[in-house]
Amino acid sequence: MWDEPLAARVDDAGEYAFDVVVAEGGGRDVARVRCAINASAGCGVFGEMEIGGADASARQRLRALVLLIREALRHGAALGITDVAADVPPRFAAMVSRVSGMTPTTSGGHMRFRGVLYAVRTRALDETDANGDLVRVLPGDRDALAQAVS
Repeated sequence: MWDEPLAARVDDAGEYAFDVVVAEGGGRDVARVRCAINASAGCGVFGEMEIGGADASARQRLRALVLLIREALRHGAALGITDVAADVPPRFAAMVSRVSGMTPTTSGGHMRFRGVLYAVRTRALDETDANGDLVRVLPGDRDALAQAVS
């Protein structure tokens, strides 16, 4: 198990990107995603999520992913990003759909999500809390989503 609480932060990665990092309570970085941006076009792309440490529970890994998404959307909004996109493996599709409200299309074996940032962020804030927990979801569904992303 990771030390609690989990906390997200943004690290600058240059003019066209930023990293979102989740650290465990002890300060160790446990999850990361690079987001590419074109601020003048208002477009942001959520990169490949990396979760380290086999010592995390499935629920902690799910919460880390949710925190990555929430913080990327928050920072993107602050930068003026209006449109967002992500390609995710099929096993992540149910979780991303749940959190974002977007319906994926299939692209090269991945699920492609595209949407308007304000709508996606509103949905993410409605469906999750600041700790990265899913709200308004049955415990069995939460466990199934956690197992799918572990």
